[in-house]
Amino acid sequence: MLTLMKELLDMAPDDTSKDTILNFYLSKSETSIKKYSNIDTIPEEYENSIVELAIYFYKNKDKAGLISLTQGSRSQSMIDGIPESIKACLPIPQIKVVG
Repeated sequence: MLTLMKELLDMAPDDTSKDTILNFYLSKSETSIKKYSNIDTIPEEYENSIVELAIYFYKNKDKAGLISLTQGSRSQSMIDGIPESIKACLPIPQIKVVG
């Protein structure tokens, strides 16, 4: 997954200077998907969604906690959590019965 993430971010595969940061966002996205879907293990077919969410987190790391931003006549709203385009690719959240 790290190799794919580097490729999508136009990073050289042999450049290891940001591997720790990229692995952090891969782990964060995996945890977020597990919590969203209420699952313990993410099936292999959803690995691209892990990478896509990790890239989203990486690119928006400086905007964490920001809901909206206005600069002059430009306004931008941020998404809190997993973007809808990524949620659409994930398994439907499972309901866990506790009792």
